[in-house]
Amino acid sequence: MNATYARHLVIFVVILIALNFLFQWHISIIGSLLLTLGLNFAFSFFDNRASQ
Repeated sequence: MNATYARHLVIFVVILIALNFLFQWHISIIGSLLLTLGLNFAFSFFDNRASQ
């Protein structure tokens, strides 16, 4: 498994747990999809900035 992929996966899971634990938000399938897309955009943005 790629280290970057594993790191992104861990961050995603931690964010889901934090949202559920701290705010008592139960993330729906659509909410999880939107969170996934948002984090994917953020990860690609920061990875592109770091490689330049």
